Formats: sequence, C-alpha cells, structure tokens
Amino acid sequence: MHSSLEANGATVWSGTSTCPFCGSTLTDPGVGFIEHTDGSPTCRGAFEGWRDRIANDIHAEWSG
Repeated sequence: MHSSLEANGATVWSGTSTCPFCGSTLTDPGVGFIEHTDGSPTCRGAFEGWRDRIANDIHAEWSG
C-alpha cells in the first residue's frame, strides 16, 4: 500500500481511475475496480474492511 494513499490511518480516495489501496491504475472506475479487487487479495481485503467499517457507521441507513 502506498503511504501517500493514507492520512492518519484512513484511506484517501483521490479519484476513480486508481485503486485507493495500492495506487494501481484501473481499466474502468466501476467494473475495473471490482476486477482489480478480484485479482488482488490485498486490495480485496482492504476494500472489505473499509466496507465493513462504513456499514457499522451507517447501520440502518445503508441501502443496497
């Protein structure tokens, strides 16, 4: 994980064309991110952890 992508222990999302966890360029901001995390266990784990933290913060307000 690139240290420039973290600030105070939090992931910094700096755009949709790169992975916020490793800085890799994505082929597409939507499906490209999913394909990237499917092929990268480290990024998949980081994304799942991020998603779990968000779900815990939002609770019943999370839809989807």
